[in-house]
Amino acid sequence: MRALRVLHVIGGGDTGGAMTHLLPLLCGLQRAGCDAHLLCLGEGGLAERAGGRGLPVAVLPMRSARDPRVVPSLRRLLAGGPPGMAGLEGAPPVVDALQATTAPSSRWDVVHTHGMRANLPVRMVLRTLRERPCLFTTVHSDLLLDYPSSGLARVYQALDRLTLSGVDRIICVSDALRVLLAGRGYPQERLLTVRSGLEMTGDGVGEGGPPPTAGGPPRPPRIGTIARLVAVKDLDLMLEVAGLLRRTHPEVQLLIVGDGPEAGRLATRAANLGLEDTVRFMGRLDGVGPVLDALDVYMVTSAFEGGVSMAVLEAMACGLPVVTTAAGGVAEAVVDGATGYVVERSEDRGALAAALAERAASLLDDPALRARMGAAGARRVRARFTAEQTAAQTLRAYERCLAERGGPS
Repeated sequence: MRALRVLHVIGGGDTGGAMTHLLPLLCGLQRAGCDAHLLCLGEGGLAERAGGRGLPVAVLPMRSARDPRVVPSLRRLLAGGPPGMAGLEGAPPVVDALQATTAPSSRWDVVHTHGMRANLPVRMVLRTLRERPCLFTTVHSDLLLDYPSSGLARVYQALDRLTLSGVDRIICVSDALRVLLAGRGYPQERLLTVRSGLEMTGDGVGEGGPPPTAGGPPRPPRIGTIARLVAVKDLDLMLEVAGLLRRTHPEVQLLIVGDGPEAGRLATRAANLGLEDTVRFMGRLDGVGPVLDALDVYMVTSAFEGGVSMAVLEAMACGLPVVTTAAGGVAEAVVDGATGYVVERSEDRGALAAALAERAASLLDDPALRARMGAAGARRVRARFTAEQTAAQTLRAYERCLAERGGPS
């Protein structure tokens, strides 16, 4: 059987959770024998990241997220299959014209979109094609929480629902997200869960947490997180937790890695709480390994997480116990009492902050407990959350969809 021809489409500026899910998935699909390609709509850091991994990637320029001039070029590429990508990949990533063949033997088997910037134009274009590939879309988050304007969020939610008729499968990156969409009327028979997976290197993952400091004065206890600084991450709650921890652990440090629109406000908030010597805003970092190695406890305070955060998986793989709110997908990775602690958000805010601080303190005070939970988390990642597993589950979903149509052409 020949390799499946698969095209993933995403906004080029998407460098958040969708990117950290997608790039390991594409590499896994290639290792599984797929002819997998990436198309970025608009410029941004994603194409460069993909190209750095050796993935076949091309970019169609867009002046805005709703630039209609991309549609003719997108139509030619979707109709033409991989040959239409050949002149684009490996060349300067931004192109203005496409040449493609419409021979049946070269069409896409599967087109797979991520995010509204890709979903809407691809769905619109595929409706105009006589021979249509299987169409998948992955939902990475709650659309109603993705936009600063609630009105705009509701418009996009409505557009997403209105254009679902041509979508064969809707992949959710957590069971929590699948249940959420089903409750909003998405067709349950087309919803399936495929969680993000971590790429394993060398011997895989850590066994038992960061090593203790050898020689020299002991370092202060540290908790931390890696997150985009946006409202849904509820980092105000994490600052409250840091304030509570400082009462019992005066030297505790909170490291926050990431950037986003809330950065300035959060820094001001930390200062107002008198946490200048406790909280370090480290900005966005390309390599987070040294930060994870410097932590004792990883923490998540999100109101909702659509999927299993790749940063959480990396923390678990490094042998860190995780303290998290019951925030969607994260709570599907962390096993309460075994690999960390999961705190329900049903409590009032003060009680929630106190519960998170109490659990973090119990870990800071007990190195053996940290090591035991960290080792259990590392084993759990290796057993259930690898990129190979994500790719295999996605590939099986492609094959089932194509089998329903009589197989790839």
